[in-house]
Amino acid sequence: MKRRGFTLIELMVVIAIIIILAAIAIPNYLSMTERAKRSRIASEFSTLATALESFNTDWGFYPKGATAQQIQGDTVSPSVIFGELTGTSGASTNVAGVTTSTGEAAPLTYVAGDSLKQMQDPFYPGDTTNKYYYYNSNADGTAWVLYAKGPSSTGKLFRTSTNGALRNLSTGEPSPTS
Repeated sequence: MKRRGFTLIELMVVIAIIIILAAIAIPNYLSMTERAKRSRIASEFSTLATALESFNTDWGFYPKGATAQQIQGDTVSPSVIFGELTGTSGASTNVAGVTTSTGEAAPLTYVAGDSLKQMQDPFYPGDTTNKYYYYNSNADGTAWVLYAKGPSSTGKLFRTSTNGALRNLSTGEPSPTS
């Protein structure tokens, strides 16, 4: 009786094929996850840009913040931008007792506070230093910039009131997903 089985050569060929397929699939998977993270940043910046444009329509200027501010807030020490967009404490313009240029009584909610708190840089999950998105405007509130630290391979990603696309802060080039 003859025993049938695989030869060593056949096993090595199958293993080599599996290694080649893995060598092709793993880099594609890694680049796909980076593209998905960039898309998330672009989407969240789009939401923030819409809220900032609505704020500008109501007040005639963007929230003022000459220094970079974390967009995510907390109940202990909310940033000015968090307060302005949510209509909560920390705001200096969007406060109770004030009327907008369109005649609405403040405070107005442009983005829910819980939504802002969940917006975090997906490249740094759990990192307490780099997980935030930042907002900055010029002194008179006529322009703004949103930015995230982004992937370490390409540097900070940003969107401004004038360019309307997610860009790399180091080079100014559009992000592949913008």
